[in-house]
Amino acid sequence: WYQRRVRVSDRDPILPHDSDSDLAADDTELGVIANPNVNGTDLPTENGEKPLEEWELNRVYDTIGVGWAQVIFWIISFLIAYSDYAELTLIALIIPYLRCEWDLTEEFEATITITIFLIYAISALIFGKVSDIYGRKRVMSITIVILIITAIGAALATNKYLFLFWRSIAGACIGANFATVVVYSTEFSPASHKSIGPLIALMGSYVSMFLVNVVGFLTINQLGWRWVIIIITIPCIPAWILLMVMPETPRYLCVSGKEKEALKAVKFMANINRITLPDSLKVFVHQNKELGSFKMVLTSPDHKRPAILLSIMYFCNIFIETAVLVFLPLAFTSQFCGAEEGSSPEREKCQTLSQDDLWKLVGSAAGSLAGCMAAYYVGNWLGRLKPTRGSNILQIIAFLFMFKCFNNSYLFGVATVIKIINAFICMTIWFIIPESFPTTIRNTATGMVNSSGKVGAVVGTAVVYLLFYESQIAVIIFFVVVSAVTCLSSFLLNTETQDNKLVDT
Repeated sequence: WYQRRVRVSDRDPILPHDSDSDLAADDTELGVIANPNVNGTDLPTENGEKPLEEWELNRVYDTIGVGWAQVIFWIISFLIAYSDYAELTLIALIIPYLRCEWDLTEEFEATITITIFLIYAISALIFGKVSDIYGRKRVMSITIVILIITAIGAALATNKYLFLFWRSIAGACIGANFATVVVYSTEFSPASHKSIGPLIALMGSYVSMFLVNVVGFLTINQLGWRWVIIIITIPCIPAWILLMVMPETPRYLCVSGKEKEALKAVKFMANINRITLPDSLKVFVHQNKELGSFKMVLTSPDHKRPAILLSIMYFCNIFIETAVLVFLPLAFTSQFCGAEEGSSPEREKCQTLSQDDLWKLVGSAAGSLAGCMAAYYVGNWLGRLKPTRGSNILQIIAFLFMFKCFNNSYLFGVATVIKIINAFICMTIWFIIPESFPTTIRNTATGMVNSSGKVGAVVGTAVVYLLFYESQIAVIIFFVVVSAVTCLSSFLLNTETQDNKLVDT
């Protein structure tokens, strides 16, 4: 019924129907809507009202199709994800400059990064459940405003303690935002385009890693680190404006019992896409009634295994991503050889990044973008599990090349390859997460997995800062072991989710 549209009358909507079915001439004259899921006619009832047509939400999305409405939602997702990860990437970039300005110790440098990620982890866990109960839009609209305020506060900080305070609040906002925005973008799309939401969000995060390093390359040695914070926070403003204009996700509204608001939301989307829906329409989803239930995530036979394994995989993935992110600036600003000769790097008290080193950071960040895009196409071609398992094996092999005495150029090459593979794994994980859980607990499960990732970031940061100036080989051994754990978890995850159409059951 997608293949042909019939205008029943000037006042009736255009509805699709089966191209193989025949419409009787008298049906057309009487104004019968050719809808295979509705029995009877669209004639008024005795009280003069049209009978309600009940459409399952996936059918509504298929009818609305993909148009400007989805594009706007994807732009919101991109900007929010960009802003979140830009704040995280920024810390690794400006640590050498904070060290010079405030005479930071190694312990306080580690405290800044670890505190942000630890608060991020707690926030993701809490606000994943909150957004399942109170809505995705409400959570993000509040936290974006707070994130802008914290960026201004950090840029104006007069000492390291104020800076840590503002960055800690930013960590809470980022934790609330990122897991929510992936679900938000996914729940607006028809099943055929459900992969684009996570792709756009992850692209936003990796573009931020790239652009933060570009902004750093262009401005940090000229304008200072405070202006870099202000510049990278600017995309939060259009993200908040667009979020205020667009509605809450119809999936969330349906499962929370707000069918009328869900109908307004889908008609708003239909108007933007220039699609006409029936006036007497009711939308619904098949659902359970437990909103935001951790118990369902962790005890349901259908959800327990993927929730635990995805949490382990994401912990390991973000451990590696963050550890490499912290590792590179430290290596570039140290007189560093490597593990092969048993040497340790010498810490320079006030050594900032050269333009050449900043450019290497830009290049390695571009590797993350390449990995993200590759995952989208390979994931749609081969599914989710095979690419995830294969890329985990490649990541272990790539880390083995770090058991060598290297200079900055060699490190740049190896790190770029690792970032490509790591981003590929991260992207496939974010494909699997929203496809594995129903709407009522999707954000709760996503928040739990995202929280485990930020715990991984805390552990990865701590490992690098604690061991970097003592033993390079120990850091690399951690990289290999963690890669092996995520590889094993991917083989234990045995459910292919590519064909899941996000139908709530």
